[in-house]
Amino acid sequence: MSRNHSLLAGITLLWLVEGVSAESWLRFLPDRERVETLVLENETVSYKISLTQGVALASLRHKGLGEDFLANNPALHFASIRSQRNVGYQILDIVDQSNKERGVSVVLTERSTYAENLLEVVQTFSLDEGPELAWNLRVKNLSAPGIGYRTEITVSSRIDLPLLQKLRPLGESQCHYLLPTGDSFFCIDSPEDFSFYFTRETDPMMPIDIWGASGSGGVYFQILRSALRFAFQDSEDFKSKVFSMDYPAGGETEILDCRISPHPGDWHAAFEAFRDEIRSGFDFTYYQRPIQQSFRKRFVSHFTFLYGHDIYDPDQNQFRIDEFLDEGEVNFGGYDYMLLWHDYPRTGLDQRDQFAMYEDLPGGLPGLRGMVDRAHARDVQVFIPYKPWDIIGKRQNPYDEEALIAEAIGADGIFLDTMSASDRIFRESLDRVSEDIVFSSEGRPPLKSMELVTGSWNQNSRASNKMPNVDLLRFVLPEHNVRNINRAARKRDELVLNALFNGVGFIVWEDIFGEINRFTWQERCLIKRYSRIIHENSDAFLTINPLPLVPDLREDVYINAFPVEEKCVYPVFQLGREKVSRYKSDRLIGPFLEVDHPQEWHYVDVWNHQPIRADRAGQRTRLSFFEEPADVMSCVIGFPTRLSVQRRGDELLIETSDERAEGSLQINLVDNLTMLETEAAHFQSTRGVVDVRELGLKFPYVVLVKLMKGSVLVDEVIVDMGWKRFDE
Repeated sequence: MSRNHSLLAGITLLWLVEGVSAESWLRFLPDRERVETLVLENETVSYKISLTQGVALASLRHKGLGEDFLANNPALHFASIRSQRNVGYQILDIVDQSNKERGVSVVLTERSTYAENLLEVVQTFSLDEGPELAWNLRVKNLSAPGIGYRTEITVSSRIDLPLLQKLRPLGESQCHYLLPTGDSFFCIDSPEDFSFYFTRETDPMMPIDIWGASGSGGVYFQILRSALRFAFQDSEDFKSKVFSMDYPAGGETEILDCRISPHPGDWHAAFEAFRDEIRSGFDFTYYQRPIQQSFRKRFVSHFTFLYGHDIYDPDQNQFRIDEFLDEGEVNFGGYDYMLLWHDYPRTGLDQRDQFAMYEDLPGGLPGLRGMVDRAHARDVQVFIPYKPWDIIGKRQNPYDEEALIAEAIGADGIFLDTMSASDRIFRESLDRVSEDIVFSSEGRPPLKSMELVTGSWNQNSRASNKMPNVDLLRFVLPEHNVRNINRAARKRDELVLNALFNGVGFIVWEDIFGEINRFTWQERCLIKRYSRIIHENSDAFLTINPLPLVPDLREDVYINAFPVEEKCVYPVFQLGREKVSRYKSDRLIGPFLEVDHPQEWHYVDVWNHQPIRADRAGQRTRLSFFEEPADVMSCVIGFPTRLSVQRRGDELLIETSDERAEGSLQINLVDNLTMLETEAAHFQSTRGVVDVRELGLKFPYVVLVKLMKGSVLVDEVIVDMGWKRFDE
């Protein structure tokens, strides 16, 4: 409730009753009749808005931290909006809109007494029990025919956002910036080294965050809607950016709707706010189906061109499914599912559409069902494609046709070719057949479509074929099954590393409708190593709380984290390793990360097969490479210590610290050229004795002792058996 009492003295004030809610309150300084400063406050924060010269933030105090985040900053205007004739704004109206349910809220309206300035600027500020100040900025074009000499015209203006662009949190001289760069890409300071990538530019963007170089704290600006395009080349472009806007006559333009909040630490507070905002409005109904838990564990897939001779025998006119899957295990570590591609590029040669062409395959639908059954017997799921562009048959209900074929052959999923979304009608057609058939799209879906489409390809090579780019979607919606693919690339090592780094799936595609693009033997080795690690640690990689780019101890190291209760996986990447010199101190030797796990945990690098040194640093554990990793990539895993391995002559005595522990022991050897593991022994118990002379050890003498629970790694000890002796 508000009362309007006009007083023209360069400023127009409203006679206000001081706003109070159960969780927050609004004060007017020095008093209600002569307002110079507004204070929006709750138990956590206090925002002081100065009205003496425009509308500016003069203080942002976080009570729990005991800090004013605007200390040593001048009062910073929220917005500076200048039309062609910059005569400014002389009138300010203040309306209190506070209520007990929504907290405190105040509307500030600026307009000019000069006819040349036709713009009215309306800013609304709201605060409830949380730390975020809601800021809404709107501009009205007041021009209308028949009012004095005014005519109905479109007005243009330049816009600066001084609070956003000039802020130095806590008065720090050097700051870092989390910024959008366009096309749903984000960076820290500059995209030169790496980028975050998300979904679509039409979806919400990460908050802009500004924090001090010391990491002591910052302020984020979570922009929910804006008429401005926030895309910057780097931090210098951000700080100097001048926006422009045209306002139609008689219209109102929402410049932005934003949430402002101080926070301790670095940009991760902005990430958490972004993650919470996305997840709070997301419908997880289809992700809660039991089949989704199995689908999430399907990491490695194969694009199976059904006329390729890797699976089709033209002499016998039959599919060689078992040989195909055997070769997949040898070359890539095996497949979790395969996409059967049966029509394009044959489509259009006659009047058969995508549904009729199934009958042309060996054995028709019954023959295809037999192949699917063989794949299922080997725990390989099968997807079939749906092509929205195939209108040859002009079927009345193609969704029902696709569902009937999926039912006939026992398909596990539908691949939405060229699509990033699907109709709910399509989902209903499938549900009449089976609720255990999932959708996976070729395109990266917008967030709304992801509610229905629970898996997707990531084909953006600009994003996924560059390290250490971070797949932001993977960390915001870990329930969604993402898979990396770049069918045209001739160099895919970073594509594989990016899949491990982000904990996403990978698609093997070598026969591109008859054009062959083979993986090199090095890439095949990388995929097999990636596949082993992501499957053995699926419990961690499928965590609901993955953490992107955890703070570490080196500027050239990038680390994601995948924590569960008794394990944490840290994919580690060193950027610029090729520039490292043995004559300098920048080799990756020594401390690189501090963690908060219990003191009895230990750590191994399962990518390079080496133990990691762990030392106490106060209340934390400091991890160190005491030997430089052999590769730019590492994958460090922390476990509670469960295995005890003692060497007695040529024997390894293995037991667990917990007699009640369940599982099995697996003894693996490492190939020195490929870094691939081979299983040398297996015990269906948690203790055993290994005679190393019977393992067939070859240089280097590295033995991996693994405690497994089913297919999941519970603990690992790396045993260095020493160098090869020349007299052997």
